[in-house]
Amino acid sequence: MKKLLLMTAVAILFVSAGCNCPCGLFSSEGSVNSIVAQMNKAVDVAGKASTINTAIIVYDSYHGSKKNSRVTLKLKKENKIRLEVRRKNSLMIRASNGKIGWEYITGKGLRMLNAQELSELQFQAAYLAPSADLSKLFADIKLDGSEKAAGIDCWKLVAIPSSKYQTEPVIMLVDKKTYMLVRSNEKYKKDKKVINITTYFGDYEELDGIMIPFMMVSQIGEKLLESKLVSAEWNTQILDSEFDTPKTLSKSK
Repeated sequence: MKKLLLMTAVAILFVSAGCNCPCGLFSSEGSVNSIVAQMNKAVDVAGKASTINTAIIVYDSYHGSKKNSRVTLKLKKENKIRLEVRRKNSLMIRASNGKIGWEYITGKGLRMLNAQELSELQFQAAYLAPSADLSKLFADIKLDGSEKAAGIDCWKLVAIPSSKYQTEPVIMLVDKKTYMLVRSNEKYKKDKKVINITTYFGDYEELDGIMIPFMMVSQIGEKLLESKLVSAEWNTQILDSEFDTPKTLSKSK
């Protein structure tokens, strides 16, 4: 995408920010255009991203050596997103049909997302979609020199979201040799507090034409979470009803 951990209900995840890399972006700096083009080529190895209408991505997350949760991310065109975080005795779901958003948590029941939460979730839906038009998502992408991440020499890109999203700029560190995303830094607001999310991406492999990280390590506040890919599917049928507000969910005991 989050909190893979239910603790921060910004349910926009960790990760997935790194499933895809920006493509089709515009900038006043020609070097940025070149970097972004190389990123797109590196991720979309089969040239099929534009044909992907749905994605289902599953990760298992671990806090230390103990499995913390299973995270399932479902994406569908027109900014539809559903994030499920399942733990031993609980379930959290955050979803949007592109217009409104809702959240369900075991023991708390169903509620509608407020304007800021919906904006953040819609941003993630657009950001993570394999066929996303990120030229509409980001107002600008700037090159802010170089920086090392995990010992790798990277380009540092600062992506500024469109004004319609109530989100802070996303910082991406991109491997200068492979053009794969190595680290991302995001900020979200929760109860008037700023939550910093730093995620490292690694073990990239091709899955049906798309490069995807099999391993991610996210630091959310003081919490460190490791995520391992379980599966990823493109163009699998997903019913629109999965994104619509449930009519039957009730508060669990």
